[in-house]
Amino acid sequence: MQISGIDHVNILTHDLDATAQFYEQALGLQRSDITGAMAGFRGAWMRDAEGNAIVHLVWLDPASDRYDGHEPGQPTHAVHHVALRCEGFVAMRKRLDDLGVEYRVNDRQFGDFRQIFLPDPNAVNWELNFAGD
Repeated sequence: MQISGIDHVNILTHDLDATAQFYEQALGLQRSDITGAMAGFRGAWMRDAEGNAIVHLVWLDPASDRYDGHEPGQPTHAVHHVALRCEGFVAMRKRLDDLGVEYRVNDRQFGDFRQIFLPDPNAVNWELNFAGD
């Protein structure tokens, strides 16, 4: 077996619509429905411009014990952040500024590699990596 990359990231949320809106507005991902609604849970796929699934959002139904022990916003301990390979550093900063989203920039003192760090509404930390941009 060979692993070629991350398929997607799964995020639990109490507010599916607000979380999906964050990913649409802040990261430019596109929301699509999931077929899992028939399996008894609500969620959404957040896809890139080519339709690839990047983030799988799952609504944390308070009437279900499906995700007992998992609470959005609580420290994930071993998982510190999720990193994405990106393009368009200046455009992303403008987008986040226009939305009023808090973020931190790491302009490295060497090379042409820059990073933007930001949390989503569920305290999931995202690292956006821009090489040569």
